Amino acid sequence: MKILVPIKRVIDPSFKVRLKPDHSGLDMAYMRMVMNPYDEAALEAALQLKEQGLATQVLTVSCGTDDCLETLRTALAMGADEALLVEARYAMSPLVVARLLKAVAVREGCGLVLIGRQGMGNDGNQVGAMLAALLGWPCLPFAETLTIEGTNVRTRCKTDHGSEVLEATLPTLVVVEIGLAAPRYVSMPNLMKVKKQKIPAVAAETLGVDMEMGVAVVQLRSPPERSRGVMLPDAATLIERLRTETRII
Repeated sequence: MKILVPIKRVIDPSFKVRLKPDHSGLDMAYMRMVMNPYDEAALEAALQLKEQGLATQVLTVSCGTDDCLETLRTALAMGADEALLVEARYAMSPLVVARLLKAVAVREGCGLVLIGRQGMGNDGNQVGAMLAALLGWPCLPFAETLTIEGTNVRTRCKTDHGSEVLEATLPTLVVVEIGLAAPRYVSMPNLMKVKKQKIPAVAAETLGVDMEMGVAVVQLRSPPERSRGVMLPDAATLIERLRTETRII
């Protein structure tokens, strides 16, 4: 069984993002880019399944420009067998990304997709469910554990009321939580081995999918600054303020 793990290149979560002066997007100057932490967890889970003999190959794929090659090489250094770049010179909506990933999954004959719950930055949590729907596969969301026995896939996820165990049969798609698997350390020798490795690329337009965006980002704005809190002398004053100013009592 071949496992497909989509990989996204995102801004390091430890960096503070800034908007361009015209609010057309993020100011990427001096930003450090890393592999999406949710996708790191998905990749580690895939590698562990391969080490357990439950998979034969792990394929990672990124959709974007040549800048994604560095992230894909990191995935290879972690232990992925193959990497593929779907070249696109412009930002794509989640639905377009899902269509491209479906084309790759079908072409490569993948039997399992492990995808991070969301991309750090936009926090959309859309591509996984869209991809499962396009493939016609079961979708196991928010997986915090993952076990495979034969063709049966079992996960556990948190809910508002505790936890829930979900099961499906292969082929299936699992949306991975960041705590599912702690990513392994990537050694410098492994990074040097893949530094100049040729990674195949395919133009997005050649995969025969609908590239219509459907949505567009018009403008980005920072949220308004929070006003300072007010210290009140006692509970009676608080109740009176709530009664007269908010009318919730």
